Amino acid sequence: MPIAKILAPVTGGARDAAVLANAVQAAKPFNAHVVAFFVRPDLSEALAFFTDGVSGVVVEEVVKATKDAGDDAAKRIEDSIDAICATAGVTRVKQPRRSTGVTLSVKEVRGNFGDQLTAAARLSDLVVFGPIRENDQAGLAEAFVQVLVETDRPVLRATDEAPGTFARRVAIGWDGKTAAAQAVSAAMPYLAKADSVEILSIQRPPMKAEATESLKEYLALHGVSCTERLIDPGNRRIGEALLGAAAAGNADLLVVGGYGRGRLRESLIGGVTRHVIAHAGLAVFMVR
Repeated sequence: MPIAKILAPVTGGARDAAVLANAVQAAKPFNAHVVAFFVRPDLSEALAFFTDGVSGVVVEEVVKATKDAGDDAAKRIEDSIDAICATAGVTRVKQPRRSTGVTLSVKEVRGNFGDQLTAAARLSDLVVFGPIRENDQAGLAEAFVQVLVETDRPVLRATDEAPGTFARRVAIGWDGKTAAAQAVSAAMPYLAKADSVEILSIQRPPMKAEATESLKEYLALHGVSCTERLIDPGNRRIGEALLGAAAAGNADLLVVGGYGRGRLRESLIGGVTRHVIAHAGLAVFMVR
């Protein structure tokens, strides 16, 4: 099934340009529609922190500050959208629709960022996040994890700058587990259009070449040719070895499963997933 709808969460921050640019590049192979998704803060959540002893003047100031911040963010988002439409030849439309080229619309809602984004992601083919780093504010990273864990939809952890073409050289991080298989299946529209696909299998000795046989057969049935590479991580962590192998192969997209369980942020995703999200120098396509 081709990619038809890509969700691009925007906040009015510095990463919006990267999110929109990567979303547009991911949409181009399919002339897909991009939704710039903006969540305004819920005033009721801000007011819930105040008790009856707080004066009405203070409450009014909080309401005004929240509204002003939302208005400023919306203005910056409009500027980012105007820029990407002008530079990438994207047609802006009022409502999502298919066309002979990439189209873009804006959806604005109120509420909790993670909850609203997760709800919208359930009926999207791909959710594009900007670079996520270890020292980021918790809200963005938690929203990424929430979408990854609660929707079973693919997410793209994008790069600071969108590549000239998207997913031409794809690496697959393969361990034979369900999450990796789901990631491959979800990424098939891109794999089918890629110039090259390489399977990366991180293994401790003794190396087992047959570990990738089932994946090679599956890809071949979909008309996707591939190569494979078995990597001994040595003293490196698995995530570090995987990113190093993808970079050595000049990949511009890494397809990998996301792992983890539990309810706390630190246990929602495993160590390999956290390392890849925080340190990848290329775009990462991930499904849990």
